[in-house]
Amino acid sequence: MAEAQSGTGQLQEQKKGLLIAVSASVDKIISHFSAARNLVQKAQLGDSRLSPDVGHLVLTTLCPALHALVADGLKPFRKDLITGQRRSSPWSVVEASVKPGSSTRSLGSLYSQVSRLAPLSSSRSRFHAFILGLLNTKQLELWFSSLQEDTGLLSLLYLPTGFFSLAQGGCPSLSTELLLLLQPLSVLTFHLDLLFEHHHHLLLGPPQAPAPPVLPPTLQQTVQAMLHWGGRLAQSLRGASGEASPDPSAHSSPTPGSWWEQLTQASRVYASGGTEGFPLPWWGPRRHGTAAENAQERPLPTEELAPGRGIWLGRLFGMPGGHTENESGAQKSRRPSSWLPPAVSVLALVKRGPPPPETPPKEHAPSASSMVQAHRAVRALCDHTAAGPDQLSFRRGEVLRVITTVDEDWLRCGRDGMEGLVPVGYTSLVL
Repeated sequence: MAEAQSGTGQLQEQKKGLLIAVSASVDKIISHFSAARNLVQKAQLGDSRLSPDVGHLVLTTLCPALHALVADGLKPFRKDLITGQRRSSPWSVVEASVKPGSSTRSLGSLYSQVSRLAPLSSSRSRFHAFILGLLNTKQLELWFSSLQEDTGLLSLLYLPTGFFSLAQGGCPSLSTELLLLLQPLSVLTFHLDLLFEHHHHLLLGPPQAPAPPVLPPTLQQTVQAMLHWGGRLAQSLRGASGEASPDPSAHSSPTPGSWWEQLTQASRVYASGGTEGFPLPWWGPRRHGTAAENAQERPLPTEELAPGRGIWLGRLFGMPGGHTENESGAQKSRRPSSWLPPAVSVLALVKRGPPPPETPPKEHAPSASSMVQAHRAVRALCDHTAAGPDQLSFRRGEVLRVITTVDEDWLRCGRDGMEGLVPVGYTSLVL
């Protein structure tokens, strides 16, 4: 018996906490109107369009307190003819309490008006709008009074430990105190916008977990391809012995029609110069064996099979061709700078040179090649400092004597008893 009395006392203390929250919200609203000097100012302070503070005050204090009070002891589900059961909420209490009749006709019209407001998508926002409408029509006290008098509805929707169940049974003082707390609000004049919460973007519901970010499809394809290739690389680096070599046909390929597959196909065309496929090496576990066996089993590099295909990605982004070889098979050296490339006609004249002059047969004259070299000269177009011992330094405007042509990029010239290599692009032929 003592335990039952202590449990009832705890329930009463809990319900009084709900009433304290309602009382605090009512006091804040009354203090908002206390600044008015006359009825006109009171009407202005109650209009949410002229004084948005009253809308914020009602939605942030009174509506949450009444929502918690109506939701106290509410059954999680209630029976429904169509779905079998339906989740209960304070808005479902409003739907069930509004019945056709002379006493609740105005409440029914308010319920219909709130139900037709499309921006109110949640049951909590509809309940808040219904409370705002009750304040506008001075029927907040009337609705709670009619709700407490409906015994069948309370037994259907509420548990025995709910606020309204206790107020109807063992603690009738709770009902009386609630009506007394709401009575001062019926004296005040309110003109609250039913869509005030929607227009001012107030988030009064329980905090919702943020939705997980959704990656774009292209980024998802990139991540999947990178993870796939990383797995193949890790598997090959582990070199686990005894494991079978992965079948290339078992590996997943890019999704047909995706941007990754289109980029792969375009890269193959650039690499091979046509539309044929581009073989990609498959990673596999490392097999231990002799050096001779590994050399025989190892496939030829891509550069040996198809010259120039090894740098296909660089050519795709504008890189010039690779190293070229001269007739002797050695790598051809390039001029240090290509900012001043020689014209084709100048290069041809330097290579060809002037025709050899006719010499008298009786006199002993030098050979034709030495005669050609003696009459060839070039003029320096800019300053140049030798980058090595085999090069020749010169200044702009100096005339250099051409000794011989090394290749299409270099000349061997002499000046003041010194000889060295001179870039063709830095000189012009003196005719």
